[in-house]
Amino acid sequence: MSIGVFAGSFCPVTKGHVDAIEKSAKLVDKLYVVIGVNFNKKYAIDLDARLDMLKRALSHISNVTVVAHEGMMTDFCKQVGATVMIKSIRNALDLQSVIDLCDINESYWDGETVFVVGSKQYRHVSSSLVRELASLGQNFDEYVPENCLEEIKKYLVG
Repeated sequence: MSIGVFAGSFCPVTKGHVDAIEKSAKLVDKLYVVIGVNFNKKYAIDLDARLDMLKRALSHISNVTVVAHEGMMTDFCKQVGATVMIKSIRNALDLQSVIDLCDINESYWDGETVFVVGSKQYRHVSSSLVRELASLGQNFDEYVPENCLEEIKKYLVG
């Protein structure tokens, strides 16, 4: 059985995330979608809420398991027997970041880091865009999963 990992902070989960995870889930038998936990970082949405929203947003994908992990993602990959870490690419900046990550991952884990390209209609969508729109009082409904929208608004709109 092929096992993959797709990691992020998902603060908040976006339709771009869902699109990339749908693509990623087709590449492996089991996909762990992992919220990376960095206790030194302050998040706009608490971990439990991000876990809940991510589970709801991905509930239609049968081979996905959503979890949180504190520490190196390569350690998580080893722990679950993952042979591939999948990253999403939206633009050239993402590509450079993933190439750098591949180089680092090779030092700690013998799996492969691969990428999927986000669908054209979601390439401009990011969590930071959603947070910025919310902070400016702008509508961001079209960028987040419908079944998470109201909860995201509770955190970001105030």
